Amino acid sequence: MPVDLTLPTPDYTAPNPSALDNPPSGSQTKPLGAGATLAGKTKPAVEQCGPKDAEGRQACFGRQLSKADAPKKVAAKMQAAADEIAGIPWCNTDFPSILSTRSAQCDVRSVPVYISMDGVVQATAYFMFVRTLQLDGANSFTEHLLIEPAQQIPLDFAEIDMNLGKHFCQGSCDPIQPDASAWKGKNWWVPGEMHSAEISTPYTWDATTAGQTYLYKPDVQVDGAIMPSDGKIRPFMTGYQWSLDYRGDTAELDQIRCDTTAAGAGTGCVFVNSAPTFELNSKAFPQATAHAWLIQTYNPTHPGSEAERKPLYYMGDESQNGRSRDRICPTGWAKDHGDASALVDATDELNCDEFAFASSYNSGGMTAAEGGLNPALLPGKPTPTGDACLSTYAKKLGAAVHLLSLDGTDPTFTEVCGRSAISGMHNQQSMGGHFGKFMKDMRIMDKDAYWLDTRMTPGITCLNGGSTPVICKLTPTA
Repeated sequence: MPVDLTLPTPDYTAPNPSALDNPPSGSQTKPLGAGATLAGKTKPAVEQCGPKDAEGRQACFGRQLSKADAPKKVAAKMQAAADEIAGIPWCNTDFPSILSTRSAQCDVRSVPVYISMDGVVQATAYFMFVRTLQLDGANSFTEHLLIEPAQQIPLDFAEIDMNLGKHFCQGSCDPIQPDASAWKGKNWWVPGEMHSAEISTPYTWDATTAGQTYLYKPDVQVDGAIMPSDGKIRPFMTGYQWSLDYRGDTAELDQIRCDTTAAGAGTGCVFVNSAPTFELNSKAFPQATAHAWLIQTYNPTHPGSEAERKPLYYMGDESQNGRSRDRICPTGWAKDHGDASALVDATDELNCDEFAFASSYNSGGMTAAEGGLNPALLPGKPTPTGDACLSTYAKKLGAAVHLLSLDGTDPTFTEVCGRSAISGMHNQQSMGGHFGKFMKDMRIMDKDAYWLDTRMTPGITCLNGGSTPVICKLTPTA
């Protein structure tokens, strides 16, 4: 057969994975059709300098350094300090990075502070800035800022002071500016010092009106007073605004969506451009999981594959969901093309499993005019049909259930969708309340992006791939 996947024995006691355990990601993935950032087009990163004195000297915060260019950090205590103020164990402060989940973010920057004369650098000190944002309340979130020299302050400086200049937000978002006494640790440094300074700032937003959605992009400016060691009494002043120094394609990763809708339990916020991962329970429901694995791996649309950067986009229109499903899985298709040996018990019935899901804009059953990304069309036909999908069915052979190509079909592995006649219990319980909980936990709304992890692997058992037979023995991943 062009497709023959040997499935593992189901373990119906295996618990569903939780999206709350998703690892953080440094990739920015916007909802479908999302436009420019809330605050307008993001400007390129720039060095941020204060005014020149009468001699042409000025102090600057340089653009943040890459991991390759950043100086090696001498102190090892910053990680512990960052964990203490933020409670985020994956916030790696050893080198520049930005990582985010749906509810927490850690942005670590290596930033040079220098004094220059007519553009020529005379003295440089290197700092690590760590900014975390935690969406920790129904109508609030919190910023933690930690500052520490990456190396000892050189003798070219008499003193370097850091202070919170101001915070920025939009609409009803209100940063509550802390006063200078809120710093933990001295927020100034003299030559040879390496200590940390940290401060927290709460933000609130108006959650009193039901059914509303808001976008916020919190921002902070750090003011620096830089005093050289050459007898200058007046310090050189400069400021560092967080939003003016993003790296690469991360400028909108800190955009926060807050809502008072029914998207989650009560009101709340998410990092809207951080796509969460929905993990299938491959141990309990291998028939549905194997089908998703096959289409995600071998079809060119790779629905939900993070490795291929092909997110699924949630589609919340129930009427469209029904239309898409009816086109791919017409009534009676599973009964006509399935095999009863795949059923779990006498109460089980054959189901048609569609992938990508009908509740996604990736569904093969959704026309381009309806907003669909991958309409499954036969040559010369305007209406999507499951006949244009890669079709499979589950059947027990010996002791194991297999997922096989549908008799009489000749898949090309260029199809944009898949449909499979499988156990209704596997089809429904692989999603059902499990996907509903994911939706609530991650506050998924229409057009939001998410990834799909099938938690299934062939190891090295696949005989072939691509346009030749796919013959594998699948096993669940941990």
